Amino acid sequence: MAEVKRQYPSAGPDNTKFRKRAARWGGALVVTACAGFIGHRIAALDPGQLAAQASWPLAGALAAAPCLFALSDKLLSNAWLVLAAATEQMRPRQVDALYGRGVLAKYLPGSVFQYASRQVEGAAAGLSHSVLAKASLTEIGLHVPASMVAAGISVAVVEMPWIGGAAIAGAAYLALRAKAGLVRAAALQFGAFACFAASAAVVGAALLPTGAPLGLFGALFLMAWLAGFLVPVAPGGLGVREAALLALAGSQFPAGPLLACVLALRIASIMGDVLFGVVALLRARQA
Repeated sequence: MAEVKRQYPSAGPDNTKFRKRAARWGGALVVTACAGFIGHRIAALDPGQLAAQASWPLAGALAAAPCLFALSDKLLSNAWLVLAAATEQMRPRQVDALYGRGVLAKYLPGSVFQYASRQVEGAAAGLSHSVLAKASLTEIGLHVPASMVAAGISVAVVEMPWIGGAAIAGAAYLALRAKAGLVRAAALQFGAFACFAASAAVVGAALLPTGAPLGLFGALFLMAWLAGFLVPVAPGGLGVREAALLALAGSQFPAGPLLACVLALRIASIMGDVLFGVVALLRARQA
């Protein structure tokens, strides 16, 4: 008796196009909602209340925080170098330049060009496409645990200051001595996200009321960063990160200083990315 084969509908081009279109529209709706939320918070403030946050401590924070963001980019670049095992094909300066172009490209709509640029440039340097794709996927996968561990330690530092030093010392040891590349990359990523939290604490120290829990603010910033990272349509998490931080920290801190912190952190992060990208490209040319 002849066997009857059942025909199952396959995901054809139309289904793929529909999913892509739905993802784009969904992301656009999220970004629009976040922009509306931020606009509502700004409109609820007295215009002079935000301007009153300007101060010399804020100017100092806007000089220090971008350096911390640039350092975080350097640590992430080193982590990617470990994951891609690119030490034989590329010098560290070349890797920083490759990663720096990606850091700048993440501000293009779609937030995928940072990975595409690494894929193309890494292949041109002799790395296989499969290795590069695996490195990018592993990097993305490590972002979640590394950022959440850094957030937890940031909160714990408030009650136990010694834990921050111990965590940084442990991460430095693993980054330098661990034999497993995945462990080394995770330690480097933890250091990068610790710099993120430190940047938020520096800005918070200049704007938030005296005695505010800066460790908690750093942890909330990391959670907001992760929210922006997980919405790929928003370039560099623009709008999503700010809305998430306002929502998460709105009940903990006064509205005027908090909104100033949110805006200052976006400015500082862009300045840090540009600083790292430009310096990396200049150093690569001089090599």
